[in-house]
Amino acid sequence: MFEPIRGGTRGGQAEFKWTDVSADKDRENYLGHSINAPTGRWQKNKDVHWYNRDAKDESEREEEIRKIKEAEAEALAAAL
Repeated sequence: MFEPIRGGTRGGQAEFKWTDVSADKDRENYLGHSINAPTGRWQKNKDVHWYNRDAKDESEREEEIRKIKEAEAEALAAAL
């Protein structure tokens, strides 16, 4: 009545590659196709993951915040 569970992956998960999606004619049907499988001239040599990159480390960020707060305090003192 009950069969043993088959091993391996089903649905082609092991063979999936985003490079194949970029060449597929139905690439628009894949969620995330514009980021993970970019095609076209505008994507060449572009960083499409720019929003997810951590460009600055924590000390640089704290220094920038400190400078902004000093400038705001000076502007407030000049206005008063």
